Amino acid sequence: MILSHALSIPTKASLWRRLFRLCLTLGVVALGLWFSRHHLSGLEAADLWAAMVALTPLQWLMSLAATMGAFLSVAGQERAIVQHLGYRIDPAQGRGAAMAAAVSQTLGFGPVVGAIVRRRLLPDLTTAQSFAISAAITLSFFAGLGLLLLALIAIHPIHSLRQEAQVLLAVCLALGMVVALVPWRRVMGVTKPSIFTVLRLVLWVGIDILCLGLAFWVLLPQEATPPFLRAMPVFVMALGLGLASGSPAGTGPFEATVLTSLPEVDQSGLVAGILAFRLVAYALPAALGALWALAGRHLLHATKPSTLETIEACPTMLATLPRAELQLARQGTLTLLSAPSGALWLTGELPGLRAFVGDPVGAGCDSRLTKAALNLCRTEGRAALFYKTSPEIAAMLRGQGLKVRPIAREAVLHPGTFTVTGPARAGLRRKLRHAAQAGVTVTAPDLLPLDEMAQIASLWAARQARERGWSMGRWERGYVAGQRVFVARDGAGRLVAFVSFHASRGEWVLDLIRTTDALPDGTLYAMIVTAVQVAQAEGVERLSLAAVPLRDLGLPWPFAVLVRRGTAKSDGLAQFKQAFAPRWETRYLAARNPLWLGFGLLMLGWAIHHPRPLQAKAASGFAAGAVRPVRTH
Repeated sequence: MILSHALSIPTKASLWRRLFRLCLTLGVVALGLWFSRHHLSGLEAADLWAAMVALTPLQWLMSLAATMGAFLSVAGQERAIVQHLGYRIDPAQGRGAAMAAAVSQTLGFGPVVGAIVRRRLLPDLTTAQSFAISAAITLSFFAGLGLLLLALIAIHPIHSLRQEAQVLLAVCLALGMVVALVPWRRVMGVTKPSIFTVLRLVLWVGIDILCLGLAFWVLLPQEATPPFLRAMPVFVMALGLGLASGSPAGTGPFEATVLTSLPEVDQSGLVAGILAFRLVAYALPAALGALWALAGRHLLHATKPSTLETIEACPTMLATLPRAELQLARQGTLTLLSAPSGALWLTGELPGLRAFVGDPVGAGCDSRLTKAALNLCRTEGRAALFYKTSPEIAAMLRGQGLKVRPIAREAVLHPGTFTVTGPARAGLRRKLRHAAQAGVTVTAPDLLPLDEMAQIASLWAARQARERGWSMGRWERGYVAGQRVFVARDGAGRLVAFVSFHASRGEWVLDLIRTTDALPDGTLYAMIVTAVQVAQAEGVERLSLAAVPLRDLGLPWPFAVLVRRGTAKSDGLAQFKQAFAPRWETRYLAARNPLWLGFGLLMLGWAIHHPRPLQAKAASGFAAGAVRPVRTH
C-alpha cells in the first residue's frame, strides 16, 4: 500500500503538469486569436480559398527553397555548438538530427521536444548533453533574433523607433565586446566560446532567420506587399513572440502580431500567406522530421568510431621516438594522438580545424592512418589540415583526394659527414673566424644558467613584440631544461645567446634561438657548428635547422602577392641556414579543398603569431634546477 501510494504521487504530479501545460498552450492560442478577432471577423472562406489558389508555383518553390536553407542553417548552428561543447557526433547524423528536431517548432516547447528527438537519433549522446545542445541553440537563436530585430529597425528610414533601436543595438554590441574581451575560460561549468564559434553562430542564425523571413514574404499577396526589409521587422517580432509563447508553431501570437502590424495588406491574402507559410515552414518539415525521427537511425549506417586517441606526452617516451619535433607536445599547445598500431601523430586544434603537424611516427604510418585522421575530424565536425608533411605523406593525401601545396623548405644536415670545408661553406668559415676573433666561446653546460637565459629571452621577446607559438617553441624553464642547449659567451664572459634543440633517438631539431642586442658577428654560426659536432660525436644521424616558409606559401599568383610581404623576413633566415649548405626538403600543406587551404593558412598564421599564454605546469618531466636530459645515444 505504502509503495503503491508513493509511486502514484509522481504520476499524479506529472499529469497535473501536463494538464497545466495544455491549458497554458490553449490559453496562449486563444489570447492570440482574440487579439486578431477584428481582422478575422470579416473573412469569407471563399475569399481565403481564392487567395490560396492565387499563389503561383514560383512562390511555392521559392518558399520551399528558402525553408530548406533555413533548416540547413539550423544544422550549421548545431554543428558549431557541438564542436564548442567537445562532443563527437558524425556530421551526417548530426545534420539529420538537427533538421528532425524541427518537429519541436510545430509541437511547441522546442528545447524539450528537440532534445528528445536528438537523443533518439543520436544514442551516443547522454540526456544531459542533448538538453545542453538544445539550450545552447535556443539561447543563441533568441539572441540573434533580438539583435537582428534591432538592426532591422535601426536601418529602417521611417520607423518610429529607429533612434531608440540604434542606441540599444550599440549598447548590446558594446556588452558583447566586453564579454568577448573578459579573460575568463570557464565560469559555473560554462566554457567561453571562441570568437570563431560566436561568428559561426551569428552567421548561421542570421541565415536561418532571413531564410524563414523570405519564405514568409514570397507567399504574401503580390499586390500591396511591403518591401522585404520593411516586412522583416514584423516577421522577426512575430516569430520571436510565437516561439517564446511555447504554443505549437507559435500559433496565436504570430498571427496576432502579423495581422495587426500589416493592416495595409489585403487581409484575405495575408491570412492565406500565413496558412501557406505554416504548411511550408512547419507542417511539411514536421512531417519529414517525424519520419526521420522514426527511421533515421536505420537509414544511416553507424559511423566507425575513430581509432585515434589522445595520450599524455611523457618526456621519457618522447626521447626514444625517431622524430624529435614531437616534443613540442611538452608545452601543452599541441597534443599526441595514438593509433592502435602504435603510430603517433602531433596535432593541434584551430578554429574549425584540426591540424596534424609533420609526419606520424611508429608502425602503421600508411593510408589507413590518414583515413583515421580524416575520420576523427569528421566525427569532431572539424576540417582536417595537414601541416609540414613530407613528400611521402603528401602523395598519400593527394591520392585520397586532398589538395596539396608546398609551403616550406626544411634545412637538414647529416652530422656524420658534416665539415666546414669546401666552397659552399666559405661564408660559414668567415663567420666562424669573426666569432673567434671576438673571443666567443660556445659550450653545452650540464647545469644550465637559467637566470641569465631568462633575461636574454625576456629582452629578445621585448624586441620582437611577442614570442611566436603553437608549432614553435616558447621560452619556459622546464621546457628548455628538457632540451639540448648550447650557450655562447663573449670575451668578457657575459652570456650573449643560447640555442636549444629537440633531441630524440637519431635526430635533433633546432627550436629556440635567443640573443642579446650586442651579439658578436658569427656567434650563431659558431653555436650551430658546435651543436653539429656534439651531435656527430653522439652518433646523431639527422640534424634539422627547422623549416623556412616559401615566399608565396605555395599559393597561386593573386594570393601569392598578398603573402609575400609577410614572408619577406624569412629571406634572412634562409640565408643564415644556407651558409651550412644543407639539404633542402620540401614540406607541404594539405586540406580537402582550396578554401580550407586558405582558411587553414590564416588560422595557422594567427595561432603562431598570437599564441595563447602558456599554462602554469610542472617542468614537463624535468627539474627546474636545469640539469639537462640524459643522452639517448
